[in-house]
Amino acid sequence: MKHILVFLFLFVVLCTQEVSEIIVTGNKITKVHVIRREIQHPVNVNIDSSLAQEDRDRIENLGIYSIVEWQAVPLENGTVRLKYNVIESSRIFPALFPQYEEETGWSFLFGLIVQNFRGQNETLALGALVGGIDAYGVNFNNPWIFGDHVSISLNTGKNIIDHVFLPYEEQTSSFGINMGRYFGYERRVNVGIEFQRKNYVDDNTTVEFEYFAPQTNLTYDTRDIYTDPSKGVYINHYLQFYSFLNRDGQSTVWEQSYSGYVSPLKGKRKTTIGFNFTLNSTHGDLHRELLYRGLGGAYSIRGWKVGTREIFESGEQSYRFGFFQFISSFELRQTLIPRFSVKKKTPFGVMKTEFGLQAVLFVDTGTAGGDWNDLIEEIPMLGAGIGIRIPAALIGNLRFDYGWSFYEGKAVESAFHFAVGQKF
Repeated sequence: MKHILVFLFLFVVLCTQEVSEIIVTGNKITKVHVIRREIQHPVNVNIDSSLAQEDRDRIENLGIYSIVEWQAVPLENGTVRLKYNVIESSRIFPALFPQYEEETGWSFLFGLIVQNFRGQNETLALGALVGGIDAYGVNFNNPWIFGDHVSISLNTGKNIIDHVFLPYEEQTSSFGINMGRYFGYERRVNVGIEFQRKNYVDDNTTVEFEYFAPQTNLTYDTRDIYTDPSKGVYINHYLQFYSFLNRDGQSTVWEQSYSGYVSPLKGKRKTTIGFNFTLNSTHGDLHRELLYRGLGGAYSIRGWKVGTREIFESGEQSYRFGFFQFISSFELRQTLIPRFSVKKKTPFGVMKTEFGLQAVLFVDTGTAGGDWNDLIEEIPMLGAGIGIRIPAALIGNLRFDYGWSFYEGKAVESAFHFAVGQKF
């Protein structure tokens, strides 16, 4: 009882003390103003632990730190110093390793990724892929080029792949520019334009599309931690308008995503329940080669393998393909090993990253078709299974899932999925 009273006394005293200064420690590369602009707790007011925690979450969401902590340090004059301490992740990644995607298989990536470029939380990436994807490109992103959260990204490059389920080699050259603006910390608007030349090549013919594609992205986001949310919602609407330059017609792609998260058991070994609903639709002039979609895979309905050319041409699973898609996902996530920072010597120097472990149970379902009515009338595809998540620097999480698929009450197949990042 005595210990409890002492704790309550210290807690009350600390929470009624005034914050006289705010400092940032641990940053060796990051400019101080990059961190300070995420801190909203004012000085000369009593410390508010909820505001300090929200600041900590915003700093972590920059994606350039292994660990972020805050602490209230009592001073001799009776006030407190609010301190935010960060441990930076490795920022320069020589890209020289194999890469795997379900749709294209193995490729070999070489190039360079510089995270937190110039200490300004910018990202510069340049490189090439050889294998399942033959590609080269350059990407630059500045999340705060001027003003309050005004961002810009530039990308240009070319890639060549075999289409997942259509009998073509797909060759795409592109250039794009995108600008974004936060309104507070919950609402974000991005607008941009992209120019592309896309060729579909087989043994005898080439189908070519050239188009300008204005696009906009509207987001409402109240998640606490982006890579592993404990609470909040995430709503995203993406619209892209295709204005074809070498043929008549126009098309619009509309992608909608709605996610929610809650943690009934909190703490470092938290339990989180998450759900997501996604709608993808194409309107206007439908060019099958450009805008046709298929269900199955790590980012779609798990437990179903990616729809291949053989599956598509056989017509036996035609319910998997269409211009419209509905996908829903449910996950139960359990943290087994809380995330912690790791340092390891490599030929390129000391590599700083994170480690941890999370177990997941998931259920996915969805339909595809040629219009909205097909989504309602079609019998849903179902997938269920288990997985693990391992935190990793730069990419957020390594995801390993194994699932079983069902259709019309019958088992169809099982599949292992390896991917980067949470499904939602």
